[in-house]
Amino acid sequence: MRCGCPECGAFMIHSESSNDCVCPDCLYRCHACQGTGTAISREEALHLREIMGGIGAAEKEIEQDIEKKTEEDK
Repeated sequence: MRCGCPECGAFMIHSESSNDCVCPDCLYRCHACQGTGTAISREEALHLREIMGGIGAAEKEIEQDIEKKTEEDK
């Protein structure tokens, strides 16, 4: 992805040492195009899985194990 710096408009360059981009002009760092900070909740993931094709028997068993573990951790 090619991004412009939201601070000064210069072309952002992907950093080799970290998971972000760096503006060569103002040194602003950004990770918007990397997809970080876009995690969804467990409930949203389960809902998406259900509407995108259902839950198979093995997946139901795994989900039950996860729910049991979550309740034990409380």
